[in-house]
Amino acid sequence: MKKIAILLVLSFAITTGFAQTQLKQHFEKDLRNYTTAFNNKQWNTVTDMMYPPMFEMMSKDNMLMVLEQMNNLGVKMTTDFHSIDKISKVVDYGKEKYCKIQYYGIIKVKLTGLMSQGSSLMQPQFEQEFGKENVKYHEASNSFTIQAHRSMVAIADKKSDNWKYVDVNSPQAKGLKKLIPEKVQDQLN
Repeated sequence: MKKIAILLVLSFAITTGFAQTQLKQHFEKDLRNYTTAFNNKQWNTVTDMMYPPMFEMMSKDNMLMVLEQMNNLGVKMTTDFHSIDKISKVVDYGKEKYCKIQYYGIIKVKLTGLMSQGSSLMQPQFEQEFGKENVKYHEASNSFTIQAHRSMVAIADKKSDNWKYVDVNSPQAKGLKKLIPEKVQDQLN
């Protein structure tokens, strides 16, 4: 009887570890697809990966317009996804499941055109959001390199593996946390 209990515990641990590995690989693929779409200005792909209730706060059309205007105003941004540092356990709540992803990437921002004189305004904002030690300004190219340790929450229907994402890090994202039930937030932290 003791051997059966040990085998059950062992098989549960192996199955859980395998499931976490598969989930991490799925999230890595999604984050690479997201950053590739972002870097290539494929804004419809970017917004398709966002959690749909976000568009109750700002319409999808407005979100697309903001993304397009960022580039038109002279903010050239690219993201290089490097790794997932940690994923939480999956939390089931209502009809959905949630998972917090902590990841690392490098963000490069080049200011041109109308924004070419904006580095003195942008640098304090970047330093507040990412930490002063993680933000480097390059005067010669009027650009920033940011070491970004970020978190997002992945959300999917319980019966699906079609995950959608919410960035919950930035100061602008505080309102987005309202999209995630408090009970879920407590379990993800």
